Amino acid sequence: MAERIIFLRLIGRLNRPRALAATLAVVAAAALAIGCGSRDEPDLVNGKALFIGEGTCGGCHTLSRAGTMGNQGPNLDESFGPSRRQGLGEKTIQGVVHEQIEQVRRGSIMPEDLVTGDDARDVAAYVAEVAGQPGEDTGALATAGLAEATDGEQIFTAAGCGSCHTLAAAGSTGTIGPSLDELASVAEDGGPTPEKYVEESIVEPDAVVAEGFQEGVMPANYQDQLTPEQIQALTEYLLESSGG
Repeated sequence: MAERIIFLRLIGRLNRPRALAATLAVVAAAALAIGCGSRDEPDLVNGKALFIGEGTCGGCHTLSRAGTMGNQGPNLDESFGPSRRQGLGEKTIQGVVHEQIEQVRRGSIMPEDLVTGDDARDVAAYVAEVAGQPGEDTGALATAGLAEATDGEQIFTAAGCGSCHTLAAAGSTGTIGPSLDELASVAEDGGPTPEKYVEESIVEPDAVVAEGFQEGVMPANYQDQLTPEQIQALTEYLLESSGG
């Protein structure tokens, strides 16, 4: 009973313009449909990759564990975190998100068919897994979407750079490594060209270590994880975002 009350409040916040009875019916159907796809279990890695990449969800929604700071749509941590703490179950959250993806509200800026079928289920499952949850993604989830990322911001997010570095343009506030907000000015004096300085900092992070920080903290395998095109895109993004 308590979970149902929380659920009704959540639906009211996310979907005020709809008739509640119609929304409940659609959500119930979506919850049943989630288990009827071609795979037995959702693929959380695919869900995160789509959320931050091809599905472009992160461009409009804040979801801390995915490293996204979009503000055109609801903040998913704020939307689901309080309800989760009051007892709303993960499967219920998954059903709500799945319904929002498949039944886009009339007049919403959210495009229809961003993701469909198993992909929609995977995105819903990932959001339900992490929304409002503290901490960071680990294992395969930590770099989900990296292989498919093409623009600098996507690469920055998927590679987990924001967990260690502050960069205002990306909404990241990490303090394990140096702030990147002044990177462009530092790079001017750091190497043959700013681009070379930043590229070397990515692929050989211990070659030059900023004062006050330690060697061996930043992963040294980005040259293996990123393609040359991704390194170039990330370099350009960092310089542009820091005033270069």
